[in-house]
Amino acid sequence: MEMPELAELIWLFEDEPQGEDEDVHWPVGLQSFQLTRGARSVLFSIDPAAGEAYISLYMNGEEITYIGRLWHLGRLSVERERSGYEGLRLWFREDCMEPVVLQTKPTIRLSWDVKSLGEL
Repeated sequence: MEMPELAELIWLFEDEPQGEDEDVHWPVGLQSFQLTRGARSVLFSIDPAAGEAYISLYMNGEEITYIGRLWHLGRLSVERERSGYEGLRLWFREDCMEPVVLQTKPTIRLSWDVKSLGEL
């Protein structure tokens, strides 16, 4: 899987990755980044070797949505715009799947334009 540099992910999430096991460090195993903006927060977890990601969104500390085990990821890209927008786009290896977009600035938002079942 194509990944941004670790420094870019740290910049985007304003956080160092935390592994499930304290003895295992980036990029081995499941690593998690957390970010809070106002009442919203996100927990983004990635296993670079397996090409899997997990996203949880929280509002006032309560989980409001969870997308687990996004797999067959081919690429992650950090996006920055002059308007102040910052985010992460998760691209799947198959072209028939739309990318997942995790906006981190100016606010935290998650979007995924899922195609209808059976549509290729």
